[in-house]
Amino acid sequence: MSKQDLVREVETFMLERVIPTEAEHHHQMQEASNRWTYTPVMRELRAEAKAKGLWLFPIPEELGGRGLTLTEYAPLCEIMNWCNHGPEMFNCYTGTISNTTAMAKHAPKQLQDKYLKPLADGDIRSCISITERNVPSSDPTDLQFDIKREGDEYVLNGVKSWATGGAMDECQFYLVLGATDINAARHARHSMVLVPREAKGLSLGRIETVLGYDDAPFGHCDLIFDNVRIPVANLIGNEGEGFLMMQSTLGVGRIQLGMGAIGAAERAMREMCSWVETRMIGGRPLVDRQVVTDAIARSRIEIDACRAFILQTTERMQAEGMKAVRGEIAQLKVLAPEVALKVLDRAMQFHGGAGLSYDTPIAEMWAHMRTVRIGEGADEVHRDTIAKLELRRQAAWREANGQ
Repeated sequence: MSKQDLVREVETFMLERVIPTEAEHHHQMQEASNRWTYTPVMRELRAEAKAKGLWLFPIPEELGGRGLTLTEYAPLCEIMNWCNHGPEMFNCYTGTISNTTAMAKHAPKQLQDKYLKPLADGDIRSCISITERNVPSSDPTDLQFDIKREGDEYVLNGVKSWATGGAMDECQFYLVLGATDINAARHARHSMVLVPREAKGLSLGRIETVLGYDDAPFGHCDLIFDNVRIPVANLIGNEGEGFLMMQSTLGVGRIQLGMGAIGAAERAMREMCSWVETRMIGGRPLVDRQVVTDAIARSRIEIDACRAFILQTTERMQAEGMKAVRGEIAQLKVLAPEVALKVLDRAMQFHGGAGLSYDTPIAEMWAHMRTVRIGEGADEVHRDTIAKLELRRQAAWREANGQ
């Protein structure tokens, strides 16, 4: 199958199978006795996608994926995100991609044998646990969660928060980032360990909501560690390398985040245009009003400009590495959610009350995108990075040109 054929097949699957079942998924979720597992319709769609080979697109074929490059994967990220839970249908949730990659590169063989294949097959799920409630997440080197070695074991104590997907029945292990040597250099303080769900002393705390949505079954929860003991063999990589391993997975994640925001914006544009052409007010369709057409035009300009920037960054990252596009990555992390929120907000406004309800996906998408402006580094942190890089570039230019 050519790459263009693959794009068309994913697009068809989203349009014919995933989007038409959104209402059914929400109904099943509301009626379920257990909301923290896949709904029946999601299980059905995941099985269909896997049978078609629409699975783990950027993961190597030997692990059960399609082995796509970053530039090949980027357009699929947009299409999958026409629906909030779209990436999950293809086992392409960002956490699944990054955790599969981390396990394949850094986990010891005994952990790979037990967890990697079921994770890639979609039989289980995983969760990376980084955030701590009383530590600003904008600088992960300040994390205080205690991982202490005692003989052949690590002992974990503390509370992790915002563990995305941690409450799902399918989540069978947690990759936990914690301090193994708080006195080491800032980027060598932390290590990553694998904690099985059944570990004694591990319990789930409160379920977080985002603007009223608990995002079941994929939502966020606290993880409480009370003298949890795991073998030293559950270390991922080497001691002190946890921060660097976490950073190494950001490339694909940032592109998926950016193109995912574009996908949400395109869905909002589709909902908005369909609505304003048929919604009658005062005997005229909404689309007859200039304020509406102006909003549509602005949205198209913003979406296309943002997409072009992300795809350009993707090509450079693939050719030159992540370090070469550090500034661009920071820019797209700020820009893409802002664009998506603008378009989603316009669509919400023109829909009126319907735009705030489950009658459309707009409100839920808006809540998700608003979270992205804080998660994985707040906008302010990334703008600070952008400014520092620009000031350095300008100073170098002045020096080179005798200014």
